Amino acid sequence: MIYAVLSDIHANYEALTAVLKKAEELGAEAYVFCGDLVGYGPDPERCTQLIKKTKHFFGIMGNHDYALFDRGAESWFSDYAKISLNYTLKNLSKSSLDFIKTFPTSFQGIHFAAVHGSFVDPFRDYLLTSEQFLINLKYWKGPLCFVGHSHIPFLMSYTQNKLPKIEVFIGKDVTIKMLPNVRYMINPGSIGQPRDLNACASFGLIDTKKNTFRLVRVEYNVAAVQRRMRHCGLPEFLYNRLGKGK
Repeated sequence: MIYAVLSDIHANYEALTAVLKKAEELGAEAYVFCGDLVGYGPDPERCTQLIKKTKHFFGIMGNHDYALFDRGAESWFSDYAKISLNYTLKNLSKSSLDFIKTFPTSFQGIHFAAVHGSFVDPFRDYLLTSEQFLINLKYWKGPLCFVGHSHIPFLMSYTQNKLPKIEVFIGKDVTIKMLPNVRYMINPGSIGQPRDLNACASFGLIDTKKNTFRLVRVEYNVAAVQRRMRHCGLPEFLYNRLGKGK
């Protein structure tokens, strides 16, 4: 089975359509999503409706998704994210809100687990250190867990009685062979707002037969998204950063 691993779409329709097209070309049979369908970007409704039509898709909730239903979560956000949240609420239909509300906080399946931030705090933790990795190991089963939230593509691996290893995939398209008796936490990076100094959308492919994970980068029309964000009145800071991958 080949799964496309998606995260942090952030209402970027141009990036999402490019990624879904590429994933289909590469043989994706199902889609797992690590949260933040909305926030920052200009097209929350179009992205949600497209995901609703995507077959064999299952997703979990990110902090920007969660804030749609718990306005207390707004206190976690920067001023730019608060502006984006209000824009999102004004531009989502009830059917889209109802769909996003069905996303669980985390997922535990046969082949892998998934959570947005961490199992300790799914919406606020940025899982970035080996110490956090070790703490989270007890909360999921099996060899593989996907995370999102930081927008940084990385792989953490752990072999019993050894220190965890961390590899950050800065600007890379790379394939990793998953080894037996090793546990992995992998961030596929962000589709809609990469933050690794590479403006290309980022996603992953897990092949459960070959036991491999591939990180894939996809070019899309960044300038078109920036123009749309400007037209929608979203903050200049948010659309300027898209072209810089930061």
